[in-house]
Amino acid sequence: MTLNAPFAGGSSHPAAVVISQDGEFLEQLRAFSLGRAQSLDVRLVLDNSFTDIGEEEIARIRMVDPEFVVVDLEADPHVGLRFVQFLMESGAASMVVCAGRALSPDLLLQAMQAGVSEVLTKPLTEAALQGTLSRIWKKTGRKADVPAATEPGRTLALFGTKGGVGTTSLATNLAVEMHRLSRKKTLLLDLDVELGETSLMLGMDPKFSLTDLIRNFHRVDAGLLASYIEHHESGIDLLAAPFKPGDYETVGKDRIRQIIRFLRDQYDYVIMDTPKSFHPVSIGVLEEADEIYLVTTPTLPALRNLVRSLPLIRQFTTGQRNTQIHLVVNRFEPGELISLKEIEETTELPIFHTIRNDYEAVMGGINEGRPAVLRGNSAYTRSVREMAGLLTDTKVSDEGRRGLFGGFMSALKTGR
Repeated sequence: MTLNAPFAGGSSHPAAVVISQDGEFLEQLRAFSLGRAQSLDVRLVLDNSFTDIGEEEIARIRMVDPEFVVVDLEADPHVGLRFVQFLMESGAASMVVCAGRALSPDLLLQAMQAGVSEVLTKPLTEAALQGTLSRIWKKTGRKADVPAATEPGRTLALFGTKGGVGTTSLATNLAVEMHRLSRKKTLLLDLDVELGETSLMLGMDPKFSLTDLIRNFHRVDAGLLASYIEHHESGIDLLAAPFKPGDYETVGKDRIRQIIRFLRDQYDYVIMDTPKSFHPVSIGVLEEADEIYLVTTPTLPALRNLVRSLPLIRQFTTGQRNTQIHLVVNRFEPGELISLKEIEETTELPIFHTIRNDYEAVMGGINEGRPAVLRGNSAYTRSVREMAGLLTDTKVSDEGRRGLFGGFMSALKTGR
């Protein structure tokens, strides 16, 4: 299973995946690293046995794209080392740290031959962990407590021209894919303060929300921000909408603009799910966003609302940040009654991208609390991935990855 409480040491630290069935060991990793200059930024914890790790778990490891993987060998050292070898040869891990109790010289030699970089002896001590992390930091070229200078990030607002056009699903899936393709720090910001649903689509139950950040914004810094952020297994961060609709009354246009400016300095990409109305929050977003993606469907009601809204949207963006306005057609199928050419002529906007209609994939992801882009290579997933590639200037590849791990598992179970 995937444990729901990864522990993050900070985005400047190398991202890690931990595979262990030892709860005490996991707690020691947490206790001996949190708050230290040389820390673990654990994005995923798996407590499966090696033979129970399947393609879904391997896909999650790849999604995190860790700089190193901690593999606890104690439960089954020999199978564990074969698993380590698979991780290295398949490219799922570039660096592996093994852990175990009373590892024999022969086993240590096999670990070195399998590509293991470091070994942690159990029971773990703080000095041993910090020494290992120090060497890992040197290998990855990181420096403790010296954040790299960064350019301000990009803020992208998705604005639905009508309720039900799929804006929230697109924002959620797009954030995941932009992070996956770019490996850059990405935040999904749910600004639908009355009835936001991004946390539901990510299968998360946030402890705090946007309104908590707003109430404490006078003293916020990067450290305090982290306490309001939820980290998703895909690698993105979430700043959720309030659970109770009444909490939105604390949110105003000017404060939203201040928060967007602050988040722009903390993240490479801030993907904003914007209210589907001209609420003060929406106005603040439209005035402050770097890029606005108007989401519509090839239906008459959605297009009518888009045409009616455009003059007001342009009014809010005029003279602000040279904001770019783009049009995205969701739920598109070839042969639609309303053609793409007619949509462009009616709106006087070029279509930036089309997202294919795939009801089963999208609704399956919503009901499962797992974005469609993490559930398979559907037509919807491919469309979102293409759009993410355009936004991150990344070449998109649909290379299959199923054969490698399937072969590994077959060899284990047949003893070959």
